[in-house]
Amino acid sequence: MFILLTRVLVWLLIGTVVYSLFQRFYPSGTFIGRLVLVIVLIVIALSFINPNEPAVASLWRVVSFPLKPLGASVLLMMFAAQRIKGGGIDKPGGYLVGWSLTILLLASTPAIAYFLVRVPIAMTGDTNLANQEIVQNYRLVSSSRPNTTSREALVALGPVTTPMIISDLVGDTILLNQEQGRATIAFNSLGVKVPPYLSQTPQAIGDRGLRIEDFVPSAETLQLTTQVWESYLNQIYFFLRGNQTPS
Repeated sequence: MFILLTRVLVWLLIGTVVYSLFQRFYPSGTFIGRLVLVIVLIVIALSFINPNEPAVASLWRVVSFPLKPLGASVLLMMFAAQRIKGGGIDKPGGYLVGWSLTILLLASTPAIAYFLVRVPIAMTGDTNLANQEIVQNYRLVSSSRPNTTSREALVALGPVTTPMIISDLVGDTILLNQEQGRATIAFNSLGVKVPPYLSQTPQAIGDRGLRIEDFVPSAETLQLTTQVWESYLNQIYFFLRGNQTPS
């Protein structure tokens, strides 16, 4: 009952925010702006009604781009660029640039992103969505329940301590290699290189300590942080849908 009430309150909050944004921007917007706003709302609605449609999935990846660290930074930069006049930048353009750089630094610096990546990740859902949590030097274990016929599985992310059963990644499809009720999934040879600081356990921080290289932003850390952030968005998505998995 508590979960249902929480879900209803979250939906009411989302509806209130969407309605206020619609009232603010739709009447005063241009035709193109109104059209884009309507398309975004339709895509969001279809992503909950029929998420298995390939066209809806492709459009959703475009619409959800601003929800990711790189997308949010690019969007803030675009808003700030509109404030550039005569070689200067008007308010609040400077603040937008500052927030954009802050997001990029937080998401791409290993010493800071560590606390986001090392948060225990567990979700119950379709293992086909597990590609959001797969990184090189990490293992993703899918432990299916032996006493059920459902597609639910407990997915967890942790550092590699045993040799991995390497599978492959073709497009957006993950090929599972199931043995003894477990499936260990990994990227192919073109996977992500995880910075050393991110691959250590919390207990090992005291032994290794911080190094200068841990404060140098890198594209690999940004990619890993984006994947972890996408896993959080997936959990929110399933919560709003009522823990329904795509068929």
